[in-house]
Amino acid sequence: MSTDASPHPTPGLDDPGAVSTLGTLLVAAGYTTDGLKERLGIDGELHARASDIPVHLQRVSEGQPLDTLIRLFFLGDQVSWQDAAAALPGLDPDRLAAAGVLEAPGDDVRATVRLVPHKEVLVAYEPNDEPPEGSHLLANMTVRMHFVSALHAEAATGMHALLAARHTDRAVAVEADAQALTLIRLGGLLNALDNLEAVEGEDLEPVAGHSYGLIVASPSRVLSPDEDERADTRCRELVKAVASHLSEGGFAHILVTWVLGTGEDWWAPLEQWVAGTGCDALLLLEREDDPAGYAAAHADPSSLARWTGFLRDLAADRVASGAIVLRRRSRGTNWARHEVVPEAEIGPAGDQIVRTFVNHDLLASLPTEDQLLDEVLALVEPQRIEQIWRHKDEGMELESARARLEWGFGFSVGVDAYTIELLARVDGRRRLRDLFAEIARESQLEEDSVARAGLPAVRRLLELGFLARAS
Repeated sequence: MSTDASPHPTPGLDDPGAVSTLGTLLVAAGYTTDGLKERLGIDGELHARASDIPVHLQRVSEGQPLDTLIRLFFLGDQVSWQDAAAALPGLDPDRLAAAGVLEAPGDDVRATVRLVPHKEVLVAYEPNDEPPEGSHLLANMTVRMHFVSALHAEAATGMHALLAARHTDRAVAVEADAQALTLIRLGGLLNALDNLEAVEGEDLEPVAGHSYGLIVASPSRVLSPDEDERADTRCRELVKAVASHLSEGGFAHILVTWVLGTGEDWWAPLEQWVAGTGCDALLLLEREDDPAGYAAAHADPSSLARWTGFLRDLAADRVASGAIVLRRRSRGTNWARHEVVPEAEIGPAGDQIVRTFVNHDLLASLPTEDQLLDEVLALVEPQRIEQIWRHKDEGMELESARARLEWGFGFSVGVDAYTIELLARVDGRRRLRDLFAEIARESQLEEDSVARAGLPAVRRLLELGFLARAS
C-alpha cells in the first residue's frame, strides 16, 4: 500500500463519459454494499478504518477484478496499470487518469478519490475519508416516496442528494466547499443521475425563495471548543431555515446535537426549536453523553480536559445527539412527539416515518380516546411477540412480553396478555370495540373495563407503527 502523503489532484469532469462508464463497470463487477461486505467480511456499516486496511488487503489478494477494484477505490492501494485495465474492460485507465480520477506514480495507478457504495449509489470521498457520523441513520430514516423536488442542505459529498435523486424529479445539493462540490458532481456521473444539481453557497442562500417536498440536512454536529459557531446553535438555526423551505405536506430530516441542563427532559429544547415552524415534528434521541464521555468520544487524549471544561462552561449536564423529522402542515394545530431510537441496527424506516405521522394525525383528531374504539385497525408486518414464562407451583406463568417490529427502527413495547389477545384478533375488518367485546366475553370480564384498560396500549402501538388504520 502506498505511503505517499502528497496531496491528490482534484478529479476533473472533462470526460464525463469515462466517469459514467466507470460507475457502470464497478456495479457490474459487484462493487456494491453487499459485494464489499461479503468480500471483506464486514458485518454492519461499511467502513475501512486505517487499522483494518492491512487485514482487508489480505482478503482481496487473489487478483480477481473485484479484488483489484476494492484495493484501488475502497482501500486506497496502488495497483498495476495492467491489473486496472483488466478490472475495467473497455475503459482505458489513461482516460481516468486524464480525468483526474486516477493518478500514475511510476508504473502503478492509484485513485484520487475513495468510492463507497451506499444502498443503490456510489459516493465519492476524499482518500481515506469515511461517511460522516449519522449518515446511515439519516439515510435509513428518510422518506423514499416520489417527490417533485428534493434538497440536500450542507451536503458535504452529497450521499443524501444522490439517494434522493433516485426517487425525485429533481435533486439539489447545496455545499460551500468547492472540492466537495466536485465530488458531488462526480457522484452524479458515477450513478448516471442527470437530475442532480450541485450548487455552491453558504447555508440555504442559493435556494432562497424555493421550496421542496423533501429536505435532508446533515450538518457537522460535533460540539467542539475549536469551532467558531457552536454546533447546537447551528443545528437550531438550520431547523428553522429548513422548515421555511418545506412544501406543504413535505418531509424534512435533520441531524442535530443539543445541550441539556441538569434534570432537563431530552426533548424539551427540541420542542422549542420546532415551535412556530408550521410543521408537525417527530423528535428522535440517538444518544446522550456526559461532558467527559462526549469529550472522550470526539477529542484526542491530550485535549480531553479542554473539551470537558468547554462543555461544563456551557452548563452542559449532557450532550444529546439525534434527529428531527418535520412535515409541513399549515392547517390545524401542529403537534410534536418524541421517541428514543433503539440501539439495534436501524433498517430502512421511511415507510414507518410516514405511518407514524399518519397515526399521530388520527390520534390528534379524536376528541376523546373512546372514539378510537370505532376505528378498524390492521397489523403492520413484520412484527413478533417475545414472551418470558416462569415456572410456578401451579404451573407456567407469563412473566413479561414485548411486541417488537422487525424492520425500520425496530421499536418494542411491553404488552400484557389481553393486548396479545387483541393483536391476534386484529384483522383489518372489525372495529376495535368489537374485538374488545369478544375478549371480554371469552375472559368473563366486563366489556367496558377491558376496553378502557386496553386503549392506552392501542394508542402506544399506533404511535410506534405496530398498527395502522385499515384501508
